[in-house]
Amino acid sequence: MTQITIAQWLSNNTNTQEVSMPRYQIAISKKFYGHYDILDTHTGQRIPQGTTSIRWIQYEVTALNSKSIIK
Repeated sequence: MTQITIAQWLSNNTNTQEVSMPRYQIAISKKFYGHYDILDTHTGQRIPQGTTSIRWIQYEVTALNSKSIIK
């Protein structure tokens, strides 16, 4: 049986998760209750949204993620 260190295991598992994670995700707003932000997972920047409609925010996240794949 091959034994690996904890650091090796963590580096192997974090690399696979970063590839599969989309760049933009919906996050709960830290400032306003009931509102959402779009979180850029690469930079950690939050883009505040004025609407509380989750459907519209999902549409925007899908559009941003499709643009980031093309670049």
